[in-house]
Amino acid sequence: MDAFSRRTLLKGLSAAAVAGAAGSGLGCSAKTTAGTSGRIGADVLPAFAKAGNAEPALKSASPLGMSGYFEYPPNPVASVSKPPLSGGQISALTYTFDPVAPGKSDNPLWQEVDKRLGGKLDITYAPAADYAQRFATTVAGGDLPDLVSIYGSVQQLPALLKAKFTDLTEYLSGDAVKDYPNLAGLSTDSWRKTVYGNALWGVPIARVPIPSVAWIRADLVAGTGLPAQPKDIGEFKALLKGLTNERKSRWACGDPGSTLTMIAASLGIPGSWSEDGGKFTSNIELEAYEKALADTRELADAGVFHPDGLVASNNQRNDWFTNGTTPIVFGGYAGWSKYEMWGAEVPGFKLGSLPMFGYDAASKPVHPRGSAAQAFTAVTRAEPDRVREVLRVLDWLAAPFGSSEYLLRNFGIEGQTYKLEGSDPIVNSRGQNLRLVPFGYVSGPTLAIYDPGRRDVAQARFDYQEAALPILAPDPTQGLYSETDAAKGLQLGKDLTDTRNGILAGRAPVSSWKAAVTKWRNGGGDKIRSEFEQAFSEAGPK
Repeated sequence: MDAFSRRTLLKGLSAAAVAGAAGSGLGCSAKTTAGTSGRIGADVLPAFAKAGNAEPALKSASPLGMSGYFEYPPNPVASVSKPPLSGGQISALTYTFDPVAPGKSDNPLWQEVDKRLGGKLDITYAPAADYAQRFATTVAGGDLPDLVSIYGSVQQLPALLKAKFTDLTEYLSGDAVKDYPNLAGLSTDSWRKTVYGNALWGVPIARVPIPSVAWIRADLVAGTGLPAQPKDIGEFKALLKGLTNERKSRWACGDPGSTLTMIAASLGIPGSWSEDGGKFTSNIELEAYEKALADTRELADAGVFHPDGLVASNNQRNDWFTNGTTPIVFGGYAGWSKYEMWGAEVPGFKLGSLPMFGYDAASKPVHPRGSAAQAFTAVTRAEPDRVREVLRVLDWLAAPFGSSEYLLRNFGIEGQTYKLEGSDPIVNSRGQNLRLVPFGYVSGPTLAIYDPGRRDVAQARFDYQEAALPILAPDPTQGLYSETDAAKGLQLGKDLTDTRNGILAGRAPVSSWKAAVTKWRNGGGDKIRSEFEQAFSEAGPK
């Protein structure tokens, strides 16, 4: 094997699956997230051109936002005029957040996708939490599929891409992307995730950069007199304390770490890093962060968090929310419809969301920022004709909302997996299982806000998006790479999380945070900072 030994890959990649807690409010392991003012790759980014012609009912004011639709366009047509394959097979390795779908032999939806592609699309996938191990083993083995998802923290990533994958700059940069019009419709900022060494190394899995929402059981707040939409830290604390009744086994919230993130955002604390004159500061070094930690500790001492909140899984916290044990939960913005679905069988259930608030009248809040690309799909080294064929498949999978391809991938086959109510596809239980094939983690379009038959849900999702996007926290690290961060950032973050949890559990004073930050700096944090500053400088002016 070449310079990328199996041992090195496993060491660097498996950490991503076990140290997820590092990102819970700490942001010390800076990710390559996207914003609207990136320095990296401006001369190699694909030229944006809107894909599809579906007219939205709700049009975002931000280039980062999703359009909203109240119904699926009737009589959808294909966005790609002819099948991208002429027989043959395309293989892919990716991840999923969903249960395993029925295999192709038992999945007519997948079979129909193959038919319309004109060949076979074989996807091997693993749960997202286990993907780092699968990726490492596959890359180390040397027998790569045509398409590989680059997801999570990867050591020596620029060198790995050069050694194993195709530089897509000549195929997709600038106007070259017009050969793949659906890929041209992906947001400009999502492509920055794929740029290393001023070259394009993949196709992004584009997302709106809103990572999470503070959900609230609006039905459990109604009539209590509590401030359901807090306007400052005082009202926020009053809401959490008022929702808590330990004698009735009810606590306001199950996640102290995310509560800390929300309080930090109320103080205007940016995401992982801030930049001034080329100098980087981590948010954990700010005095305001320690203030947010002290406020969260106060809430912990008041008993507003579920006793098992620090060790619970996301699934447990979601169950507590649905059954009313904790009326507030923090979850992914993309999962809005899932919370509505889970609550559908609960009498009186009404989903609400908490907006970001300023700590006080003088504070300007920010909204935590996610990435404009969840991952990207790299193309294994191949001859140019094969690369173009693979890109045509990725383009087909990226067909936009309103197309017949989108309808098939997301809802299936009329009469088998869904029925039409008007022009809206209402998926049945069989369809819910068959459509779990992770096509969208191989390639997909810019997401759309659409909830079949639920105009109120689409409107609520859109309204939250439009309030959040203008106050997204800046991220100067987007498009930058730090090898020390890739190699050590997750462990450094885990150490900080352990200290934070000790403070919130009452085992250590808030003052112990300073020593943890010093340890982080000496253990690699300062080197990460230096590498980001150097990469920022080398990137040149915006």
